[in-house]
Amino acid sequence: MKKQLSSLDLHYLVKELKILEDSRIDKIYQPEKETLIFSFHKTNFGKKLLRIDIGKAIYILEEKEAYEEILGFGQFLRKHLDGHFLTDIEQIEPERIIKLTFKTKVSTKYLYIEFIGKGNSIFCNEHDVIVNALEQHDYSARSIRPKLKYVYPIMSYNLFDLKKEDLINLFKNSKKDSLVTCLATELGLGGLYSEEICLLSNIDKKINPKNINENQIQSILNSIRKIINQKTNSYIIFDENDNIIDVIPFDFKHYETKKYKKQKFELFNDAIKYFYSQFKELKETEFDKRLRNLQRIIEQQKQTIEQLRKEGYELRQKGEVIYHNYNLIKEVLEEINKASKKYSWKEIKEKLKGHKIIKEVNEKERKVMVEIE
Repeated sequence: MKKQLSSLDLHYLVKELKILEDSRIDKIYQPEKETLIFSFHKTNFGKKLLRIDIGKAIYILEEKEAYEEILGFGQFLRKHLDGHFLTDIEQIEPERIIKLTFKTKVSTKYLYIEFIGKGNSIFCNEHDVIVNALEQHDYSARSIRPKLKYVYPIMSYNLFDLKKEDLINLFKNSKKDSLVTCLATELGLGGLYSEEICLLSNIDKKINPKNINENQIQSILNSIRKIINQKTNSYIIFDENDNIIDVIPFDFKHYETKKYKKQKFELFNDAIKYFYSQFKELKETEFDKRLRNLQRIIEQQKQTIEQLRKEGYELRQKGEVIYHNYNLIKEVLEEINKASKKYSWKEIKEKLKGHKIIKEVNEKERKVMVEIE
């Protein structure tokens, strides 16, 4: 079962997602921690929903579901992207990262969706400095934290701009003992596409990369270029027991045997939408539902704790100011108390106009506001 989209999957999918460009953000939802929903409106196009399952998939929805909750990161995005237009959707090739560009007349923001590992969503300003992220992490080569420049991992070779010399170097220096593993991990093709390239090139997938000759290298390069430039002709793949096992942007030699059944879709987006909706229905147990509810509670508690921390910090700051100015405040209070025995609060208010420290007198509530540093 496909757990997440590959770099080549994103390559084909982004072409279809571009229909959302020049749409205005209507609403943003985050019903679950790993799910973001963008509602877009486009002139002469109507409303469309973009669903992002962090680390797994991204696709356009036609129908609107009932989204009861919006968690912290979704609230943050809604606040900072209100009124923005989605002007560009692109893949950071060859990485499994999609970049969404949002603009107004005076503002540009970027949202990076990573499908690496467990996935992430990183919100940046116009200088690619991180403002917030769904998950904050420190890796060996980069850190995902606010105020830092966004840096993404870079593959040694770009499979979308591959040259023969690149493959020669890749195979010569490969640390893998089979061609299919080398293509899958060191070139970033993923398992299925690597299997398909071996089939198209008519080369044993188990061959050691160091033993591949120049003619075979050229054949592999031709197969990679053929796949990259393939027209979409999307399918859902079923096994002999009618279980859904895969979604592909075009027909694969790997699935030509009779033990596989296929269902064709006009768009790769629709095939992905169907695949992941079925996957969720098949796999979500009662335990999963309880887990999601607990995750929501934890997320809400995190927001409450953060708010209490901010309030606590502000109160401590005020307390320190009062402590350092205790004698001054005591003197002001004593003078006000003395004055209140001789004068009305209305008279006190008049007499204190222009006072250096006392900035406001509330005669109804019998309170004074002082300004201290």
